[in-house]
Amino acid sequence: MQNVLILVAFVTVAYGLAHKVVGRLQKRFLVANGPEYILIGLMLGPAMPWPAAIEEATLISVAPVITLAIGWVGLIYGMQANLRDLIGLRSSAAQLALWEWMATATVVGGGTYALIVFALPALDGADAPFLALMLAASATVGSADVIALIRRRFLADGPLTSLLGASQRLGELMAIVTFGVLVCVYHQPIETGIGTIGPGGWLLTTLLLGGGLGIMFRLFIGDEHDADKQFLAILGIVVFASGAAFYLELSPLLVNLTLGVVLANMAPNADEILSTLERFHRPMVIMLLAFAGLLWNLSGPAAWILAGAYVVLRIAGKLIGGVGASVATQGAWSRGIGIGMVGHGEVAVAMAISVGLLFKDRMVGGESAAHVLMTAILMSVILNEIWSARFVRRQLIDVGEITADRDRLGFVEETEASMSGVHGGRT
Repeated sequence: MQNVLILVAFVTVAYGLAHKVVGRLQKRFLVANGPEYILIGLMLGPAMPWPAAIEEATLISVAPVITLAIGWVGLIYGMQANLRDLIGLRSSAAQLALWEWMATATVVGGGTYALIVFALPALDGADAPFLALMLAASATVGSADVIALIRRRFLADGPLTSLLGASQRLGELMAIVTFGVLVCVYHQPIETGIGTIGPGGWLLTTLLLGGGLGIMFRLFIGDEHDADKQFLAILGIVVFASGAAFYLELSPLLVNLTLGVVLANMAPNADEILSTLERFHRPMVIMLLAFAGLLWNLSGPAAWILAGAYVVLRIAGKLIGGVGASVATQGAWSRGIGIGMVGHGEVAVAMAISVGLLFKDRMVGGESAAHVLMTAILMSVILNEIWSARFVRRQLIDVGEITADRDRLGFVEETEASMSGVHGGRT
């Protein structure tokens, strides 16, 4: 109970500091909410040279809360994967998402692999494929919440705004699946009485776990319409699904995504369940970001060099993906459309924490693979959340989906929507 109270106090202080102190700077310079919580967590965590406000033992004792935050993100994205809605998306959105996914994964995966093998021997070239693939998967994640921020603050509306939002949403789903598959690929094989459980077996276990829990939850919740009862039921199933995933060393994101897909397409009250999830989404994301900072263990020089290359390669991959999508759609969209896709949001943070927990004992050279990967991913999230909203705003101004009056209004008026930041709503 003492550790839980410490955690609640920490999240409360982090929210107060971010909302009151950082909020005005974010409004003035159009910086997305999120990086400040990671940095506050880092400053108060055990990685710093001064005494930590929250010790590592405390973090371990509240692990169920960490798994809850990760699972909540996976579930809410799964609940948005209604097959009817996905089929109804425009083909241009699917093409843009696919090109962004392929180009970013190729550029980041190939670039980081070459860098580790030829320039960073301290990270052990034998583990280069593992590091490169994990970085490639995390790099494909976008941030639909950045588009939501621009929509709210500048009343942006039009074909490009809708295209960016839909493509980011699809890209996040693809990234979660990619990451979950890679976790299965690098899972330790286990010998059983009926044979060896390898990557295929672990992937099947992931899908059966999520799908089975989704069917059970559907039968359990039935046609329940009371929001409070829905919340308690969701809380229980997410904690159970995420805890089971971590116990089996599988991706809690993919397990909960699968659970959400089943509910979205089978539950008659799926819209109400999604609404309940969204009401508590912001507190969960704040906890997720704060935990990421607390768990972030700063690495050596080689990891920081890799992190810098990761940031640059990821942006290059997004730009190349935009060019490819433009060519594929015969110039329907500008070749610079990829600049609007560089946001790196909460799904990437959930992946960073998952890596930190699932691969904490795996070493690359003399460092923990988890620390190396978390450094790269979290640095990218912090930097891209600082400038991505400005890139999107400029792009929408150029195509006339943000008018001069709306642009001026967005910077002058201090509205509740603008102060709530990136994670206050969904696209």
